[in-house]
Amino acid sequence: MSLVAIQSNPKRLIRVFPRITKATPQDDMARFPRKKTKKNPTGLPFPDIFDEADEVHISVTFTQDIPKAEILAEKWRHVAPVYVNGKAYDHAGMDFVPGKYIKHGYTFTSRGCPRRCWFCSVWKRQGEATPIPITDGWNILDDNLLACPEPHVRDVFKMLARQKRQIEFTGGLEALALQDYQVGLLADMRPRPNCFFAYDPGDPFETLKSAADRMIAAGFTACSHRLRAYVLIG
Repeated sequence: MSLVAIQSNPKRLIRVFPRITKATPQDDMARFPRKKTKKNPTGLPFPDIFDEADEVHISVTFTQDIPKAEILAEKWRHVAPVYVNGKAYDHAGMDFVPGKYIKHGYTFTSRGCPRRCWFCSVWKRQGEATPIPITDGWNILDDNLLACPEPHVRDVFKMLARQKRQIEFTGGLEALALQDYQVGLLADMRPRPNCFFAYDPGDPFETLKSAADRMIAAGFTACSHRLRAYVLIG
């Protein structure tokens, strides 16, 4: 098993995921947990006799899945060289390839965040919100899109205007970074997007309330549930 920032582009690449989420790719070369059976009581995506690949990449998002990734790496090393990577290892690079490790439609347009939240490792990898090439998608996963330079933010919204789907910002939006022009961009979208604001430990409630008040004044409504908040607990 190798833990690396994966740069290769093999012709036959199997991607293995210890956990299935809404964002997990489900194409023919993706492997993800299935229902538990007597033959495989763990439900983990072990290889079968038909699996062939030049490389196997195990993508790990959550740190609690690292033990599962180690089990998977041992199983898959008999198929092809195995590489383990992902946010769980703080190895999320600047590159983003649509559909490779998350489903098409989910996209990153920037990496990094200027905040220094004690519970977050993003700023340790990339201490500024740094634009990367914009690829089409309708679910934005950026670490802190609103902290990016204005020209990039406007280009992202131009891309979103081309989409034929409900736009979502499930990567989270920072209330402290919300600027008036961004309120206008969000309010002008049709249909209006699902916005998830962060409300983290130590954040003044007034900052979140101010963001919500400005969004409602721009045309959002409380009853639509388009304005939501992530709360860190546990």
